[in-house]
Amino acid sequence: MYGEIVILAMLRQRPQHGYEIKKGIEQVFGGTIALNNKVLYPALKHFEEVGAVVRQVVQQEGKPNRHLYHLTERGIELLHASLCDFPPEQAVNEAEFFTRVAFFEYLDPPEREAILNKRLVYLQGCLSYLQSMQHLAEAEDCAPTMGISMSYAQRVLSFHTRRIRDEYQWIATWLEEMRATR
Repeated sequence: MYGEIVILAMLRQRPQHGYEIKKGIEQVFGGTIALNNKVLYPALKHFEEVGAVVRQVVQQEGKPNRHLYHLTERGIELLHASLCDFPPEQAVNEAEFFTRVAFFEYLDPPEREAILNKRLVYLQGCLSYLQSMQHLAEAEDCAPTMGISMSYAQRVLSFHTRRIRDEYQWIATWLEEMRATR
């Protein structure tokens, strides 16, 4: 779903050619999210069929025609609905979450808060799970029967715990700032 969101969001900025959409996505996400042509062009065709996008053929002398895509009012509505549609099962997916955050400018503050809160609930579950795993690892100290050194497993758990805590704190701080500016 995030692929559709980024295509529509890029077109919300201005009409673009397919290649421009791909390059813009790379720029917005620093290369962490990319769309290949097998995803981009079928999505654009689908959006055209449902009235979310209008395609304009631009003639070029001595070159193949270019296609310039324009977002319609229906496309803006579809983008908004897609950004807001963030069920708990998508909150686990970093690409889904960060795609929505990247385009928060198209959402109202309560809609932004709802997305951030759903991610916080997911992260809290992660922290609880990682803490229970850390307790198990510490209780077993070394597990020669498993054939692995628990100290390495503890390092991995510790790393993931720090990463999840950092994201949790980042979101919690952001929510506090949002609430303070109301």
